[in-house]
Amino acid sequence: MEVAITKMSKNGQVVIPSEIREDAKLEAYTKFLVFNEGGNILLKVIKKEQLKEDMELIEQIERCEQQIKKGKFVKANSHMTDDEIDNLLMTP
Repeated sequence: MEVAITKMSKNGQVVIPSEIREDAKLEAYTKFLVFNEGGNILLKVIKKEQLKEDMELIEQIERCEQQIKKGKFVKANSHMTDDEIDNLLMTP
């Protein structure tokens, strides 16, 4: 994993350092989804074939966060398979 430091301009622009762009194989005009999670900014490359699935996942995460705030939760254990846990967590 590449790590680099950058800064934001007064206009809110951030340069992705060349070594990061090369490592991630990013090209000019690449589009990103931008997330703010508690002040941590995450960029996720938008891929047409993945966009619908990404948006559905974001909606599911938001619904889960609302349920957690209301005190609703489910318990999983370490003996469950990944699919069993996914089914448990993603059931409305």
